[in-house]
Amino acid sequence: MAKYKVLQKFRDIKTDEVYEVGSEITMNVSRAEEVEKNLEKYDGSFLERTDNKPATDQVEIEDETNESQEE
Repeated sequence: MAKYKVLQKFRDIKTDEVYEVGSEITMNVSRAEEVEKNLEKYDGSFLERTDNKPATDQVEIEDETNESQEE
């Protein structure tokens, strides 16, 4: 489970719950991705991850940088 901040008000189509701007919510990463995909036809992002886990692409960049420095 991951923590997210709600950036735009939306209604979850699976739970019928309405999430207000500024709310902190917890959901699976895969569910958050599904929410963003379902709402992509509207402008902007609806969720911002707030726990301190790095994004996958950031980890890969850091790993590549470390490998270059070791050579």
